[in-house]
This record gives sequence, C-alpha cells and structure tokens, in this order.
Amino acid sequence: MPAEFAAAAYRLGHSMVRETYSHNRVFNPVDGTIGNGTLELLFRFTGKSGFIVGELAPSPPEPPPAAQALLPSNWIIDWRRFFDIEGEGGDDFTFNHSRRLDPFITPALHTLPGLRKDPTETERREFILPFRNLRRGVQIGLPSGQDVCRAMGLTPLTPLEVAKGPDGAAAKRQGLHEATPLWYYVLKEAEHFHGGKRLGPMASTIVAETFLGLVHGDHESFLWQRSNWKPELPSAQAGHFTMADLIRFVGDINPVG
Repeated sequence: MPAEFAAAAYRLGHSMVRETYSHNRVFNPVDGTIGNGTLELLFRFTGKSGFIVGELAPSPPEPPPAAQALLPSNWIIDWRRFFDIEGEGGDDFTFNHSRRLDPFITPALHTLPGLRKDPTETERREFILPFRNLRRGVQIGLPSGQDVCRAMGLTPLTPLEVAKGPDGAAAKRQGLHEATPLWYYVLKEAEHFHGGKRLGPMASTIVAETFLGLVHGDHESFLWQRSNWKPELPSAQAGHFTMADLIRFVGDINPVG
C-alpha cells in the first residue's frame, strides 16, 4: 500500500468528521430534550473503545462491566440520517452531512481522549490529530504535494494558491506554501478545485489507483473471477449502485423505529 495513500490521501476523512451526530431518533429529537451524540460518546458506545465485546471476543483478559459489554439499543444507527435513502428528511430525522474536504478539522479532533490535566505544550500537541498526521508524514519521509503532482505529470497549486485563507497564511509563515505537506495539500487541493465537495486531481488519482491495485492484486477478486462484472442487486438508478441501494436491499434502515 503506497505511503502517500496510507499517511496522506486516505486520511481525507479527518476533515469530514463532524463535532456531533444525530445518531438516531433518541438524539436531538424535535422537542430538543436530548442533544446530539458527541465523538467521545460515539467511540465509547459504538465499539471503537474496546468496551463493546459481544461475540467478537467472548472471553477478554479483563472483561468490561456488563453494562458496557453489548451495544446499547439507543446507539443503533438510523441509516436515513447518514445516506439519502428517504428524501429530504422531516420531523422524524435529520441528515448528518459530512463536513467539506478542506484544511479545517472539527475542534473535537484537536483534543483527543487521554490528555492529562494541566499538560505541557509538548504533551498537548500529541493529542491534536492534525499534528499527528503532519508529524507522521515527516517521520516516513513523504514527498511534498507539489513533488507528487510533478511526478504524476500534474500542475501543482502555486504558492499563492496554497497561501490563501487563514490556514494558508499559517502555512506560509512556516514556509509550507512552496513545499506543502502531502496530507495538507490533499485537503487544500480539494478546496481549491471543487470547493471541498470532492478530491482534487492528485489525491483522487492516488485513492482510485490504490483501490484498483488492491483489487487487481487479489486473483480471487471479482475483477479476475468474473469478467466485466457489475452489481446485480436492485438500484434506484439502473446501472448505478450506491451505498443507499445496499442499505435498502438489506432492509434494516431504521432499527430503532
């Protein structure tokens, strides 16, 4: 897997993360009695913290409390809130639109869990996700966004284009508008070319070719086993199968009713 993909281009999702989520009808109902689920609560109650055990690890070395061993019923996803399955929303659900692909990261990801009280400046930086991403790029010697573009035969953003906006001004102060860290360049490119709605030419090529290479490298994949394979499940638009179509096919769109 290319380092440019793993440590930069595929970290595009960090820019898309919201501060809070209306996970299902339990959260942020019409009467406003319960707020949206925060990122901290999402990690704790949806399996990423290690507290959710279930059948995946029935006998962990240190069993969590019984109340934390199973997925709470009020944290089951209402898929209508995450994919456009049933129109424009209404009184019973609202959409959790992702944030744009741009150089700005939600505040919750600037203070990751685990930071002790009264940390030093060095300790505080360790719990800032953008800092970790940028440091990782330096550690493994990623090329700049401009160098990757040139290697791909693409015209890179100019220093003036990188330096636009408050984030660009900060990058310029550090001299990063001419040799831009790849992860930051991926987000800046998406903002510049498409207003943050999709990746720019360099990053989209890296992501698409990496996935294609992974599938092509697996001789058990559909690419090798079935020539000219296309999805066969029903879809709202013939010949165009989306995640929303897959959720409709499964049928468990709103488990909490």
